[in-house]
Amino acid sequence: MTTAQSADAGAKRAIVGISAGTDHTFPFTIDIKLADVGGPSAGLMFALGIYDKLTPGSLTGGKFVAGTGTIDDNGKVGPIGGIEMKTVGARDKGAQFFLTPADNCASAAKDTPSGLTLVKVNTMGDALAALKDIRAGSTADLPKCTVGG
Repeated sequence: MTTAQSADAGAKRAIVGISAGTDHTFPFTIDIKLADVGGPSAGLMFALGIYDKLTPGSLTGGKFVAGTGTIDDNGKVGPIGGIEMKTVGARDKGAQFFLTPADNCASAAKDTPSGLTLVKVNTMGDALAALKDIRAGSTADLPKCTVGG
């Protein structure tokens, strides 16, 4: 550890600085190239994409699943802006299911595009459980978004 000279007024003295932060060390390189993505709203989908690459088999079972949501270090899925536009865009591209942050459910459910099932997720674990059901074709009991939340 080394010291530095203080920059404050008065007598000069030696100081030691500590910066707190979060760092992650992975046993592999993650290199995501983004074309037209701004902001954190693709966090859940990036996390699921990485998970899919690191595990055997297909995460979606060939079903067209879209989604959105921020994600924190603990796997909590957070809300995003513009949910209504994202669901319309996903359905226009052919998505059958849309992984929806729980905090966006009420807003998204007000005008759900025909043929799109809004799946309510609070965590990465919720998303993985929903994808397991979607793969298996067991979609009747998926946690769905409603206008009430």
